[in-house]
Amino acid sequence: MTDTNNHPDVADHGKGIILAGGGGHALSVAEAVTNPNFFAGYTALSPSPLMELEWRGDDSAVAALADEDYKFHVAFVYAGLPVMDKRKRLIQKYRDAGAEFVSVIAPTAIVTRHSSVGNGCAILNRAVVNRARLGENVIVNTGAIVEHDCVIGDNTFIGPGATIGGGVTIGEDCFIGLGANVMNGVTIASGVTVAMGATVNRDLTEPGIYHGSPLKLHRLKKR
Repeated sequence: MTDTNNHPDVADHGKGIILAGGGGHALSVAEAVTNPNFFAGYTALSPSPLMELEWRGDDSAVAALADEDYKFHVAFVYAGLPVMDKRKRLIQKYRDAGAEFVSVIAPTAIVTRHSSVGNGCAILNRAVVNRARLGENVIVNTGAIVEHDCVIGDNTFIGPGATIGGGVTIGEDCFIGLGANVMNGVTIASGVTVAMGATVNRDLTEPGIYHGSPLKLHRLKKR
């Protein structure tokens, strides 16, 4: 569990933190910290010309880095659907290799003192987490708001500018798109994707892809 009162400083994170990812989200996470020594490098399939950090190898390097007491922050978000299933498998692959995960909380983010943040979360610039509980490896992207008494499951993505109203429960492995709105008191099952700009004004009990305002089911998730 992350101490939300001490962000964005590095606490006892062993030898250093490796950023796992070299794409757009990884770049956003790297930009979210002001300490140039926060990350000790990054892993990705190949070096990124845009990443200023040192490339430490691909996924095969994770076990050796973990043995050297490096910690990790997973910053992969895949294009296409189902995006969070792929991310979950990658996190498990890193965990099986011995990786331990740490959170990144941007200095401009607001995380209130009665919030709780699981390991491996990313709370990016100008995001707000207000007396809410986040599981592990949750992403609260730039400018997103998670209001009071919300519970967000492991490996769920809250997109830029999305608003999660008070008392909402969101399951694991969900994707809430850019600018989406989830109304107060709604419950969303695990494995749900909400498209950008959609408004969720009712419980979503079936994993699937939902879009529009009023909300419509696009298709159920394959089991």
